Amino acid sequence: MRRILLCATSAVSWLAVSHALAQQAITTPILTTDPNFRDLAGIAAIYGGTGFADVVAHNGVMRTGVFYRSEALYGLNGGDFDTLSSLHITQDIDLRTPGEIDPPPPQPPAEDHVPTGASYVNVNIYGSYSPPPPVGPTSPYPAPTTANQVAIDFAAQYRWFVSNPTEASALGVALLDLAHASGSVLYHCSGGKDRTGWTSYLLQSIAGVDPQTRMTDYLATVKYTAAQIAAETPAAGIMAPLLGVQPSFLLAAIDQISLSYPAATFDQSMYAYLTQGLGLTQADIYVLRAKMVDYLTLPGQGGFVGNAAAGAALLNALQNSPLSGAYTTFNYYLQSAIDAGTLGGVEAQVGGQVRADAAAYLLRQPSRLDAALAPYVDGRDLAPGQARAWMGGLAGDFATAAHDGAASSSEHSAGMLGGLTYRIDAQASAFFALGYDWGSVSGAGGAATVGSAIGVVGGRYGFASLDAGPFVAVRASLSGVDYQGARSLGGGLGKANGGAPGMAISGQAVFGDVIRFSAITVAPQAGLRVVHVDLGGFQENGSELALSVDRLGATTASLVSGVEFGFSPWQVSGWTITPTVPLAAEWTLGAPSVSTSGGLYGFSVSQSAAYDSRYLLRGGLSVAARRGAFEVKAEVNAAYGADSNGVNGQVSVALSF
Repeated sequence: MRRILLCATSAVSWLAVSHALAQQAITTPILTTDPNFRDLAGIAAIYGGTGFADVVAHNGVMRTGVFYRSEALYGLNGGDFDTLSSLHITQDIDLRTPGEIDPPPPQPPAEDHVPTGASYVNVNIYGSYSPPPPVGPTSPYPAPTTANQVAIDFAAQYRWFVSNPTEASALGVALLDLAHASGSVLYHCSGGKDRTGWTSYLLQSIAGVDPQTRMTDYLATVKYTAAQIAAETPAAGIMAPLLGVQPSFLLAAIDQISLSYPAATFDQSMYAYLTQGLGLTQADIYVLRAKMVDYLTLPGQGGFVGNAAAGAALLNALQNSPLSGAYTTFNYYLQSAIDAGTLGGVEAQVGGQVRADAAAYLLRQPSRLDAALAPYVDGRDLAPGQARAWMGGLAGDFATAAHDGAASSSEHSAGMLGGLTYRIDAQASAFFALGYDWGSVSGAGGAATVGSAIGVVGGRYGFASLDAGPFVAVRASLSGVDYQGARSLGGGLGKANGGAPGMAISGQAVFGDVIRFSAITVAPQAGLRVVHVDLGGFQENGSELALSVDRLGATTASLVSGVEFGFSPWQVSGWTITPTVPLAAEWTLGAPSVSTSGGLYGFSVSQSAAYDSRYLLRGGLSVAARRGAFEVKAEVNAAYGADSNGVNGQVSVALSF
C-alpha cells in the first residue's frame, strides 16, 4: 500500500529491427513484484487490451520495446530484476522526489534496483523534497469526509501538471531525456499511475494515439494492479480512490490544458502546452514521435509507381535506421511530411534516377555518332588510294517526358570528332576517328556530367563496288567515361555528390545496297548494334541520404535500319552543292530501360531511366559543299521515341588528298 499511496500523493533497442508490416503483439513480461510494469505501446489482452500495439493517426502503429512505464523498482525480486535486465533497457528515469527515494528513518530506503546496463536519471516532477499531500489538513483543500470528496480533491492536483510551472518544466525535462535516449527507456514514479500516467498520456498524444485509447490505457492501471488494490482497500477507508485511477483525474488535467492554452482545437492547445509550457521544440516532438511510431505507409505512397514508389519505399524503410528517432534532418523532414500529407517530391529524387539517365545517354551514344560519321566514313566518293581527313563539331538536345513514376529527363551534348578515311581499292575502305563527347544529363533533381573520350574504327566492303551495289559495313567504338553527379534531394536534405569512371563499348554490322537512279541515289541498310556501358560504384557525400551507389553494367542489342537519299548536285559559284536526306530507325531487342541501384543503412533502392523506348527514329537533312579537295558539310536531324524527342546538328570540314 505504501508504494501505491506514495504515487497517489504525487498527483531500443528503441527501433524495431525490421519494418513492422502490421501491429506488433504486446508480449511484455508480467512482473510479480512490479505489476504495473508495461509497454507504452499497448495493453496486454489479459488486462482487457487488444493484445496488439495501438494504432495511431496517419496509418501508424506504436512500436513495442521503446518506452516502458512502471512502478518504482526498489521492491523487485531476483527473477523480476533478471527479466527487466533481459529487455536491454538503457535508461531508468525516476520521477519521484528525494523523500520518496530515500525517506527518513524508520522508513526503509527505496532506491531503484536499476536494470543491468541501464543508466539512472532522477527527474523530480514536483521539485520538492516530498510530494504535496493530496488531501487533509496540510493540503490546499479541507479535510474530506467521503471517498467521493477525496477523488474530487485529488483530481484538482492533476491540474498542477499543467498550471504549475515547476511541474511543467520537470515534465519537459523528462520528455527531453526520453527524446535523447539512445535505446529503450523505463520511466516511473512510485505506483506508476499519476506522474507516470500523465507522462504516458503526453507521449501517446505526441504519437497520435486517439483520445479514447489514451484514456483506456490510463485506466488500465486498475486492471494491472487489481490484486494490490483489492488487498489494500479495506485499510484505505475513504482514501481508497487514491489506490487506483479514475477518468476524472485525467480529465481534470486535460481540461486545464484548454483553460491555460485556449485555442480553436484541443490539438492546438496541447501543442501550445508542449512547446510553451514544457519547453519542447518541434524537433523534440518529432524525435519522440519517430521513436514511438512506425508509419506503415507514407503520404501518397499507395498511389506512387515506378521510381517514385521505390523512392517512397526507401523513405519508409529509413524509419528503421539511425536517421529516424534522432535529431537529424531526415527525421525532421519525414515527420513534417507526415503532418503535411505530402512527401514533397523527395520520393522522386532520393533514389538517384539521374545516374540511370546518364547510362541511357551513353547507351545511345553510338546512335548519335552515326550522324556524325555518316558523311565521311563510307569512302564512296574517294578514288582508290585516296584519303580524306575530316573534323566536325556536333551538338544536340534530347528530352524524355515524365511517365510511369519516372521524372522527366533532359540531355545536352556537344563534342568534336575527327578522323581519317582511306579508300583501299574499288571495293573496300577503312576509317578511324578520335573525339570527345561532353554530355549534361538532368532528371529527378539531379544533374550529371558525362565526359567520353571516344575512339572509333570501321570499314566497308562492296561486293561489286563501293560506288554501287550491295555492301557490308562494320564499326566498333570504345569510350573512356567520367561520370560526375550532384543530386538535390529536396525537403531540406541537401545535395548528394559523387562520381566514378566508366567505359562504353559498341559494335555494329550492317548490310545494305547502293542503288543509283538518274537523279537520286538510294542507299538502304539494316543490321545489328550491341552496346555495353559500365559505370563504377562509389559513395556519395554531402547529405544524410547520400547513397552507396552500386556498379552499373548495362547491355543493349538493337536492330538498326535506315535509308539515305542522295540528290543530284548543282553548281553555285564554283561550289558543288549536294543535299542528302538520311532516315534511320533503331529497335531495341529486350527491355529498353536501364536501372541503377544503391543503398543506405542496409536498405536498397533501384531507379530506372526515364528513357525506355523500344524504338528510336531519326530523320534529317545534310548539305555538302565541295570545292576541289575541300569540303564543308552541315547536317541537322530530329530524333523521336516514345515519350522522347530531340534534335542534333553538326558542322564539319574535310580535305581529300
